[in-house]
Amino acid sequence: MDDIQSECRAERAEHRMGESATMEDSWAIRQIAAAETRDDVFTIARAFYRTHGFHALSYLKPSREHPGQADVISFGFPEEWIARYNDGLNLLDPFPSLIARAGRPVRLSHMAADKSLTPDQRHFVEQAREHGVTDGYAFPTFGPHQHLAAFGINQIDHQDRVEHADIPILHAIAQAAHLRIDQLEAGLVERPRLAPREVVILHWIAQGKSNEEIALILGSKRPTIATHIKRIFFKLNVSDRASAAVKGVKYGIIDI
Repeated sequence: MDDIQSECRAERAEHRMGESATMEDSWAIRQIAAAETRDDVFTIARAFYRTHGFHALSYLKPSREHPGQADVISFGFPEEWIARYNDGLNLLDPFPSLIARAGRPVRLSHMAADKSLTPDQRHFVEQAREHGVTDGYAFPTFGPHQHLAAFGINQIDHQDRVEHADIPILHAIAQAAHLRIDQLEAGLVERPRLAPREVVILHWIAQGKSNEEIALILGSKRPTIATHIKRIFFKLNVSDRASAAVKGVKYGIIDI
């Protein structure tokens, strides 16, 4: 049901985009920047790429739970391929590392021909072809929170779509989408909970006060202040005073 709803949303967005084709590039970027959910970002990006003949979209980012692997969200691929991919082939996928190494847009068929591929990785490429995955492009994207991710587009409706693709524009849409996803997911991070005393101490840390100065201001002992600061560092997941102050401002715990 979710796939059907996603397909319908993409078709509606594609229709709106087609009504003003001369403005489609800027329209897509503006809509992505204003998207309220990650699903909306994918819907707009899919609609844009479909108008350029690419009917499948994938989004890859480093996995937090499984270092060295990538979390993948995909749309528009053959169902048999998705099932095969999720059944273990994902562990052989060479594309995330190849995209990261390239650091620029890369044609998928060129990566598939990379001589550094292992036998297992070549098996992955062969399986993708057998299951109807077509040529396309991969775009590395960068953001302040999720430092590196990538978009893949393929399932072309004609070979000319790849040969004559407007790479800078296609890449710009991917980058805009990643930045918006980054912003949206950053807002889901739970705000650290500091005790009232810790908030006060963090305020004085941000003002550049030393432990001794904070102790004098608060009428407390220096070792007690040091203990509070250790707890603050732990809760904010930082190791120095400057980082603690930055995170305190970022999460709205203190103002400067």
